[in-house]
Amino acid sequence: MTNKFIYLDNASNCRMRKEVIKLYKKILVKKNYSNPLSFHTYGRKSKNYIEISREKISNIINCDPSEIFFTSGGTEGNIFIIKYIVKYLNIKYIITSKLEHLSVLNTIISIKKKKKIKVFFIKNNNLGILNLKHLYKILKKIKKKKKNILVSIMYVNNEIGNINDINKIGYICKKNNSFFHSDLVQFIGHFKLNVKNLLCDFFTSSAHKFYGPLGIGFIYIKKNINDKLNLNKINNIILENKNLYGILGLYKALEISNNLFLKEKKKILKLKKYCIFLLKKNFFNIKFNGLSNNLKKSSFYILNIRLPIIDDLLHIKLDLKNIMISKSSSCNFINQSHVLKNILNKKSIRNTTSIRISFSIFNNIIDIELFIYELKKIIYNNSNYLIKIN
Repeated sequence: MTNKFIYLDNASNCRMRKEVIKLYKKILVKKNYSNPLSFHTYGRKSKNYIEISREKISNIINCDPSEIFFTSGGTEGNIFIIKYIVKYLNIKYIITSKLEHLSVLNTIISIKKKKKIKVFFIKNNNLGILNLKHLYKILKKIKKKKKNILVSIMYVNNEIGNINDINKIGYICKKNNSFFHSDLVQFIGHFKLNVKNLLCDFFTSSAHKFYGPLGIGFIYIKKNINDKLNLNKINNIILENKNLYGILGLYKALEISNNLFLKEKKKILKLKKYCIFLLKKNFFNIKFNGLSNNLKKSSFYILNIRLPIIDDLLHIKLDLKNIMISKSSSCNFINQSHVLKNILNKKSIRNTTSIRISFSIFNNIIDIELFIYELKKIIYNNSNYLIKIN
């Protein structure tokens, strides 16, 4: 077992930046621990911190402060938007893909059962690339019925790292008079975002994906929709005013990530390239799931590999070596990945083992080399290693 703790599960949760922790200490020393809903001096100070954070976040992503609402993270954000919007915009059709985060898919499935809503799934190929011609065909067909439509497609896939063409999807949605929601959890904080250039009506984010605290995120709801639905009541619905420290930590983490975007992307991309090189060099017949090895069409911090062995305990064996990776999304850790089920054939899934490796600014070259070294020892001790991969 290596003495070094190697954390390569950053698509699940990132370590907090030291600046965020320092901010927490500063706030606590100043005795700003009051409930923001309390109407005394310290309560009003806490409330003011939240509104300042909201304004600064809106400046970073170029939107109006009134378009931002704080949540406990991406899962709550996705569930809230889909349920709330379906109800108050009287949505009758939902279009999504089978590669979305489970918080989106499970919510849509539950709504479908309770309400008279028809759900369509966009086709995808074995690399996880969405068929946008199919999306256009579906929209063109159902818009004739003059019913409200919601399209929900994530920007960056959390398992295979594919970057979807959100601008094109947004354009197709607007052309066909449909509302568009996007899960931006794996995008915000890693890529520059200008809301004015994003043809989304709603999106979600989570601070713990970009070196902020767990349990905080925000949703964006476009102002004209906000005004139409009178969403001022939303604050009480999602209890956003309660998490003072989380909101402050989110703002600070996003600010730093935005300022250091190019520098940090360059460092992490270098690690990903090196990891791909060592994987190809050291392992027979290795495959990459989705577009995760395509440095232009996938996230620079997510890599999903498929090895020609059958070993359901591979991630646990690495864990025992002090190396943390995952086999799928952390929200789907028990079952087989629904994403891989929808891009790979049954034989390939049955005869191979896939793992997700995700990098951060806290990783280095030594981490990658030790990971490959320990993975190699585990794999080459597996008698089934040299089987043919599909």
